[in-house]
Amino acid sequence: MNITITSVRESTPETIHQWLSNNKAILVDVRETSEYEQEHIPGSLLVPLSCFEADVFPKFESKILVLHCAVGKRSAAAAKQLIISGYPYEIVNMEGGIRSWKNAGLNTECLEEDTYEVRPRRLRL
Repeated sequence: MNITITSVRESTPETIHQWLSNNKAILVDVRETSEYEQEHIPGSLLVPLSCFEADVFPKFESKILVLHCAVGKRSAAAAKQLIISGYPYEIVNMEGGIRSWKNAGLNTECLEEDTYEVRPRRLRL
């Protein structure tokens, strides 16, 4: 089923976390590699906006495509590129990006510099 998309829907980190927990969404981080290495949302896929090619972006028919960045501006730009290119399925921009994700108390992780192993990072209150 193809859906005609005319605008980008936004959703909260809490809702997106539920979708991810229920395997209903794919989360794509459009920040740059260095930002992703410093901290990212577990399970997110990195596709930096500087390398983003909407015309060849994979199609996720059975899942909601959620885009995020630091605060939501770059991911909104990526979503618009996908819409213009005719992306046929649902696209959601995360409200407030990873900053809102952390403010909601949701976990992030980072890569250890010397080993490039993933290490969980929790929000400190």
